[in-house]
Amino acid sequence: MSAVTTPTRDRAAADERTDGVRAPRRGRVHRIAVAVLMGLTVAFVGAVVMGAGLDAEPGTGPRLGGDFPAFYGAGSIVWDGDLDRLYDADRQQQAQEGLGVDGYLAFAYPPHVALGYAPFGALDFRVSYALHSLLTTAALVLALGLLRPVVPALKNHFVPVVAAAITFFPLFTALGGGQNTGFTVLAFAAVWRALDDDQEVVAGLVIGLLLYRPQYALPLGGLVLLRGHGLATVTAATTALITWAGTSVIMGRSWLVEWLDQVRPFIERDAEVNAANSISVLGFLHALFGTEDTLVNVVGFVGAGAVVAILMRLWWRGHVPLAQGIGAAAAGVLLISPHTMFYDAGLLVIAVLAVAAPGTEAAQRFALLLGVAVWLTAWVHLSNDALGATPLILVVASVFAISVRPDLSTRLAR
Repeated sequence: MSAVTTPTRDRAAADERTDGVRAPRRGRVHRIAVAVLMGLTVAFVGAVVMGAGLDAEPGTGPRLGGDFPAFYGAGSIVWDGDLDRLYDADRQQQAQEGLGVDGYLAFAYPPHVALGYAPFGALDFRVSYALHSLLTTAALVLALGLLRPVVPALKNHFVPVVAAAITFFPLFTALGGGQNTGFTVLAFAAVWRALDDDQEVVAGLVIGLLLYRPQYALPLGGLVLLRGHGLATVTAATTALITWAGTSVIMGRSWLVEWLDQVRPFIERDAEVNAANSISVLGFLHALFGTEDTLVNVVGFVGAGAVVAILMRLWWRGHVPLAQGIGAAAAGVLLISPHTMFYDAGLLVIAVLAVAAPGTEAAQRFALLLGVAVWLTAWVHLSNDALGATPLILVVASVFAISVRPDLSTRLAR
């Protein structure tokens, strides 16, 4: 008697083959991921309870919050009604007193970002930091959840991917260090999903909101326009205009020019202090050779321009599938802006998932190999102080190259 198979069993077997991971192994991976997440939760609670807080002094021990005092301080300045002194160095230092900061951490984001942090400034520092970390982590998880319909591998491996993403060194540092990379990852995921669902208004709204980090919003908005999504572009521009108008009501119509004048010294000083953390082409070259060499600047701008040209070619009139374009953009924007720090490399999660998006066995197998390689090699950033520059840029550049031509890579994985 011949064996009889049901459609359900056929689909299950096909899913198992496509996943490239048999059910027992998938179960073990899931359990390990859950254990990792539980361990991280316990460690986070311990850090919040035991870490230095409002009574901390520089050099007295581990400082809670990483860079979060800059955001917390900005929020408290707004909460105290001193928005007009938001970018005053003395006022920022005053707002960060007792947070374990040596001097102060400059806040250079647009004024409306400080308005968003005002509620955090009204809370106890420990509570505020914990809440912010939970929100940025939730944003990362939400980003992965949004991509489940467009990345088949996420359907059966969601928890392990969440665990891998949270422990990915750039994201782990950002989530624990008070940075907002989780929100940036969510923005790219939301634009990807919205465009895939033909929801251009949603995509444009997200791009407009992402303008709090213009070095990412402007390239992404330009690429969306090149692909022919005019409604998304108009929505993004409208969102930007509404944001400008709302801030103008509070700070005057010239706030944008005044803000740029006030934060330029902060940005220049930060570029020097954090040169060894930069993963952009120009920032990396500046870390190695300094900022005064004309040839270095020319090579840096040419390199960034080449990345821009490649992205424009990929996105022009839908030249490549949307997933490939988003993946290349997520890696490429990191190389373009001079002010891109190592923790921003959390966007590589989007690029790796884009490689898996086609859903073929070869694509998913290669995405798994790529994800493991990127996760492991990201730790090379720890050598940045010894080298004077971070070799993490090599990881970013490699992922960008793979995103541009994923077909060549998946052939090797067959």
